[in-house]
Amino acid sequence: MMRYSHTLRLRLLWVIGLNAGAGLLIAIVTWWSQSGWNFHLLPLHLADSFIHSAIYGTSFGLAMPYLAERLATLKAPWNWTSIIASLAAIAIVGSVVVELCLLASGLATPARFWPELGYKSASVFLIALIVALCIWAYEVVRNQIRDTHLELRTQQFDKERALKLLSEARFNSLQSRLHPHFLFNTLNGISSLITENPELAEQLIQRLSALLRVSLDGRERTYIALKEELNLVLDYVEIERARLGERLSFSLSTARELDHLAIPPMSLQPLVENSIAYAISPRLEGGHIKLWARRQADKLIISVWDNGPGFEESQISSGRSIDNLRSRLALLFGDAASLSIAPLDGGNVMIISMPVMNISPDQP
Repeated sequence: MMRYSHTLRLRLLWVIGLNAGAGLLIAIVTWWSQSGWNFHLLPLHLADSFIHSAIYGTSFGLAMPYLAERLATLKAPWNWTSIIASLAAIAIVGSVVVELCLLASGLATPARFWPELGYKSASVFLIALIVALCIWAYEVVRNQIRDTHLELRTQQFDKERALKLLSEARFNSLQSRLHPHFLFNTLNGISSLITENPELAEQLIQRLSALLRVSLDGRERTYIALKEELNLVLDYVEIERARLGERLSFSLSTARELDHLAIPPMSLQPLVENSIAYAISPRLEGGHIKLWARRQADKLIISVWDNGPGFEESQISSGRSIDNLRSRLALLFGDAASLSIAPLDGGNVMIISMPVMNISPDQP
């Protein structure tokens, strides 16, 4: 109720202001065109003009918005029929009141009452109808623009949601392809020890069980803590060391303050796996793998270096997961992350660069 009263007061102020301005403008124009510069007739023109603008303007300005808001809810053709009938009724009643006021003020004569009433009623009705049609056309265009904007926003939202779902599906697909290959290589290493050293094979199976528990849990999360990922790498290295013995040398260098930074699960194990496959396994003397992590401004840089003969990226089979890892990084970080392979210090280095993010307890 208070809101409606406030709206009514604002509407009344607008009507009074507009009618006063319109009345003054019409009075000056009619005074100048009909009486020249005769200042003695100016008050008569002002009175006549203000009577017309006050009665017509106030009646249409206050009544029609209220009526149109309610009549527009009716079904066609009753909505437009009711609005046109209301315009005609206000025009006739307003003209009667105008003529009575003019008679009372001495600005009109009784002989002119009926001719003026018919002329003014028809004229005011036509003007009001034209104004109503203009307002209707404006509202139609405005609603079309609003609906178009709403539709575009909805389409954009649906497109973004579809892209997000597609990215999640691709990410889950890529991640699921990592585990069978990882599991195959690990079990293959353990199987070679079952007949030669059953006790060691049993220990490795227990280690593998713990490792798989972490890695499978990682499939349900987009990110894990760097420390957790490094523990997974250490478990994998120990399993491979049981197969390769002293041929595999591994070192890890990282700062404690990096432990809780976020990283996609199973991001580092594929890099170590490739180093073992191309730098350690083919050589009788084996080799050394070094993994280190550092923070550089807003980037987390993780490097895996080996002292092997090196390899081109084209030599890596699709099952080695490098392409998958690069795709996962692109899906998660876009151009902000990268994976590069290059020769370094007589060996080969694979470098992951990604934005620094802290892992949260409820991180998905």
